[in-house]
Amino acid sequence: MTYADGRRIHDFDSHIMEPLDWLESYADPDVRALLRPVNDGNAERVAFIDGAVEAQAARVGDAAANEALESELMHMKNKGYLALGAFDPDERIRAMDLLGFEQQLLFPTVSFPQFAYEKDPVVRIGGARAMNRGLADYGRVDARLWPVGYVPLGVGVEAAAPVLEEALKDGCRVIAIDMVPDPDGLSFTHADYDPIWARLQEAGTPIAIHVGVHGPWGKGLPAGFHNNGRPHLPQLDDAPREALPFMSISHPAELFLAALVFDGVLERFPGLRVAVAELGATWVPAFLRMLDHSQRAFRRIQPQLSELSLKPSEYIRRQVKFSPFAGEPVGWMIEEAGDELFAFASDYPHHEGTDDPIRRFDQTLEGTPAESIERFYRTNFEELFGL
Repeated sequence: MTYADGRRIHDFDSHIMEPLDWLESYADPDVRALLRPVNDGNAERVAFIDGAVEAQAARVGDAAANEALESELMHMKNKGYLALGAFDPDERIRAMDLLGFEQQLLFPTVSFPQFAYEKDPVVRIGGARAMNRGLADYGRVDARLWPVGYVPLGVGVEAAAPVLEEALKDGCRVIAIDMVPDPDGLSFTHADYDPIWARLQEAGTPIAIHVGVHGPWGKGLPAGFHNNGRPHLPQLDDAPREALPFMSISHPAELFLAALVFDGVLERFPGLRVAVAELGATWVPAFLRMLDHSQRAFRRIQPQLSELSLKPSEYIRRQVKFSPFAGEPVGWMIEEAGDELFAFASDYPHHEGTDDPIRRFDQTLEGTPAESIERFYRTNFEELFGL
């Protein structure tokens, strides 16, 4: 019996836990020395990752050790680097067999901060190309694993286009992009970026926005909020570690999606699809209402808002899907916003996915129509990818 327990489920968000020097092994020689070390070389984290790699090597061929790990696949103590298939692609095949998911989007973890927040375009481009190669290589072991590539749009259209082409050629099934444009650059919704959107539409490849994928200028909570006389954890580049920064996790996504609508990108490219992953989704019902309210409030002084052929919220319903965090009130969200918007994600093997995301989602779906539940676990993912 699999974790999915015979149900047809697609997984909107999972990850690889990259070993030390993983990104460097896929990078061109002139880029390797420019990459930040994993976790900035933190000695404790380096030792932990090395230990996890050694533990994985030790259990190869050890039937008892593998059986014990497989029997507690979703246990929190076996998440992260200690998870089955965290970084070994052959183990990930077994993990997929046990999970029972039909497809699983595959995002990076520690390799992304090694380059993505640098302002030097050489580092951003070189790091992206290396990471895309590595994820594509990992995903080739199993057709159920769909690697998510990354294209740093902030380097400009001419520089980003070849990175996109290489990612598509490598087999990346989704392309993650930054949500926050460079302060002195063009918005990604500027008409100059239309060739990027046209190419993605032509390829039938969705874009993804994900926590941490915001570029060098999109770090969430302004630092001044921590000057409150209370102890706090250091902020990370890629994800919030405390309650107050967590409250702002969706803000870059809301602005980026609103820009796609108000600047006409989703109007001009009706076949462009957007996956919103690991940014929560409880905010979505209010966001849809605010989109429509904003158009009504400003269309007299912004004539382009009246040129849209649909209500702003209708573009989101047509072209965007969201993955909630395990335990968010999906039943209420469906009731408030519709059942065409939300899709299941396990976040495997990250701890944030919890030890039982299916159970936690099911608890919030009590009383929800069976067809809507099916949309959440299967159909909305299939619509996003045209399956």
